[in-house]
Amino acid sequence: MNIKIPKPKQIIFFGGTAILYKLCLETLNLNIKPMVITAKRLLEESFFEFENKTLKELLLDKQIEFYECRDINSFSKLSQIVNSHTIGIGLGETYTFTKTTIALFNNNLFDFMTINLPKYRGGAHFSWQILRGSKIGAWNIQLINEEMIPAVYDSGAIIKTHQYIIPQSARIPKDYFEISDIECLKLFHEFINDIKNGIDFKLSFLQENFSSYFPRLFTPIHGAINWQQSMDEIERFINAFDEPYIGAWSYVNNQKVHLKSVLKDVSEGSFHPFMSGLIYKIDKNSLYVCVKDGTLIVNKVVNSNQEDIKKFLKVGERFFTPISDIEKALNFSCEYNDIGVLITI
Repeated sequence: MNIKIPKPKQIIFFGGTAILYKLCLETLNLNIKPMVITAKRLLEESFFEFENKTLKELLLDKQIEFYECRDINSFSKLSQIVNSHTIGIGLGETYTFTKTTIALFNNNLFDFMTINLPKYRGGAHFSWQILRGSKIGAWNIQLINEEMIPAVYDSGAIIKTHQYIIPQSARIPKDYFEISDIECLKLFHEFINDIKNGIDFKLSFLQENFSSYFPRLFTPIHGAINWQQSMDEIERFINAFDEPYIGAWSYVNNQKVHLKSVLKDVSEGSFHPFMSGLIYKIDKNSLYVCVKDGTLIVNKVVNSNQEDIKKFLKVGERFFTPISDIEKALNFSCEYNDIGVLITI
């Protein structure tokens, strides 16, 4: 089955993230009107790459029209905004669209998904990929249907896929986000050009036998470092919670601290499990920490205020995480509602 999409004069973006704002700018450059409809918590999210300005501030700066909305299906103004030359694009939106809302767009309502569907459904996609050592990146453009639930289930047909290789130099979520944004912009331009050229888009349906789901993560609980894991496992774990997040955490001198910018090293050989977490060497830039099968070189240790406290630590001190914290991390599940309130499930 094929579909044809009308040339847009207006694109309504639903959701948040830095890439949504970047696509708004690209839409302006293409002489297409951008508009944003999203939840309050996404408007208030700030982005490190834009001087920590919020999405709301960025949209105001560029005089891009936007609306705050908790439930898109009861947003009365939508019927006045959408016309035959409008397409909708979701990027991390909080909404589940009803059949009536989808019909308003004449089915020209699409989700841009930064995962290799049907794999990695859920949340914290890049953190889970880093934990697994996955270097396959993808964007999919998916038809939105009424069965799709944000961060839970994506079932719409795929109309366009863009895969790419994540370089070995990408180690933390911030790296993955930056590469993903570049690839998304490529896909967006291809998509708009295909529409302008009258291309028929072939629908492909997800093969559920290849699906996987991994839930949202909440770093203050899930980020507990287990020092009894292997060197590779600990390095990946810390990397998975690194920038733009607050960082995986442990305790030293009874103070909770976050570890960032780590590297593994085997030049000193392995250590007995009882030695794991001990700081055995310090130089000008780094701490050298024992792990079972090598050394973890730690370049940044920050407190709850994100202040680097590495210079105050001494050899012989130990990073330690209580078993109760590790068990809590394994048993904790959460979701966020549309206003950003954490809900335990």
